[in-house]
Amino acid sequence: MNHKNLNEQNALFEAIEAQLPPNRGVVETLMDALDVSRDSIYRRLRGDTLISFKEAAILAKQFNLSLNDIVKQQDERIVFQRDRFIRGLDDLGNMLAQNLETFTFIRNSSEKKVYYLAKDIPFFHIYGFPKLAAFRMYVWLKSVYHIDKIDDRNYSMSDIPESFLKMANDIHNQYQHIPVMEIWNESTPASFLMQIDYYYEAGLFSSKDEALQICEEFRLMVRYIYKNALNGYRVTDKGVALHNSTYDMYINEVLIMDNHILSEVKENLRYYLPYGGINYLLTTNRGFCLDMKDYINRQTMKSSLISQVSEKERNRFFIRLGRQIEQLKKKIERTNPFL
Repeated sequence: MNHKNLNEQNALFEAIEAQLPPNRGVVETLMDALDVSRDSIYRRLRGDTLISFKEAAILAKQFNLSLNDIVKQQDERIVFQRDRFIRGLDDLGNMLAQNLETFTFIRNSSEKKVYYLAKDIPFFHIYGFPKLAAFRMYVWLKSVYHIDKIDDRNYSMSDIPESFLKMANDIHNQYQHIPVMEIWNESTPASFLMQIDYYYEAGLFSSKDEALQICEEFRLMVRYIYKNALNGYRVTDKGVALHNSTYDMYINEVLIMDNHILSEVKENLRYYLPYGGINYLLTTNRGFCLDMKDYINRQTMKSSLISQVSEKERNRFFIRLGRQIEQLKKKIERTNPFL
């Protein structure tokens, strides 16, 4: 038997096993995926039988693995995959469902971590606050994907389905239970504040009060993030400490970042690259993911850690952000575009 092929087969099985939750065995998983008997799986695991190309393709697709990476070809080409491009409400719902499945899997894994370079406020935080989540989806649909009317009437924030907000909150809850490292800069909150300001001046809220409610939830979200940074671990909305869910927050005063998300489950890495709004590309190419992990770690060396330590830097950042929110609230209170 070709030892090179056998080594590659074993590497494929190891990559699959690394993704499985503790209560799921590799034998049962492979039986379900390939629709073969238990004995057939054991022959493949022992190396008595080589899997076919078709079987390898099935496994690679189901577990989001790169066969190119498995066989360790020294090739500069990288395989990315994507879900359906978002063009409307149904596509957004499908994306939320996929995100919930992904972060539920990460949360249930025994060894996990998420790295997030944040050009914008990570949407996982926003999703924990229903008015903010509805506003964020409203902006995506109206300004990014140009959904202006439904049944010949103007589209509004109240048209965001409750099921979407429920999925968003569930994603937030899963994220709370995952150790996270985030790198922000001074401009990270800026785009969200600018969007609130723009939509208010354009008369795209239903009322002045709706705009003020968004600002108040923004303040509550910032307070929630501050508590996480203060403790260095997650605290639920009810104040319950989640000590196993560490929260490392850095501020970078130099880098103007794009949004980068890297997840690590055991030794399995996945890199998510946003494009075209909130669509994203995904790759499991190990060489590329290790490069991105190294890049992210290097950025921490040029950034200030403000979770648990650096009280002055942490307070300076959050006080400035709090002032920006108050300035926007005062502007809304003294003006009226709804004449």
